[in-house]
Amino acid sequence: MRAVAREANVALGLVNYYFPDKTSLVAAALRRIEEQDLSIVEPDPALPPEERVRAALRRVVDPDFLTTEYLSLRLELWALARVHETYARINAEAQERYRSGLAGLIRAARPSLAPAECERRATDIDILQNGVWLTSLLGLDPASIERTVARTEEIALAP
Repeated sequence: MRAVAREANVALGLVNYYFPDKTSLVAAALRRIEEQDLSIVEPDPALPPEERVRAALRRVVDPDFLTTEYLSLRLELWALARVHETYARINAEAQERYRSGLAGLIRAARPSLAPAECERRATDIDILQNGVWLTSLLGLDPASIERTVARTEEIALAP
């Protein structure tokens, strides 16, 4: 808690006021990650359905997400979700909402697809996107990232 207060440049008492313990602090960080993820799949009503999908898939590789600081934090939170029941539940629910949002975008762009197929595609895309984030920590070249985004578009928008 002291490290968080120091990093945020606030008094320890203020951190303790909002977060009574480390569990609530980490849970809040996981929920913040979820908010960011859901903003990725938030449909832009100004775009036609197919372009909404493309825009969402491109948001994943926004430079704000590909920073070492952000990706390292995300990796640490994912690791904590594997060892703590509360974090695991928050993380699983967040991933489900993200995939559901992505499946909804796919369904709007390809209305002839069965809902289960849209969900399957959203899951496949989620796995590729997480791979991009994780390997970006290793210095993945921009051309590889671009090919992966193109592959996610192929998966999402295939007839």
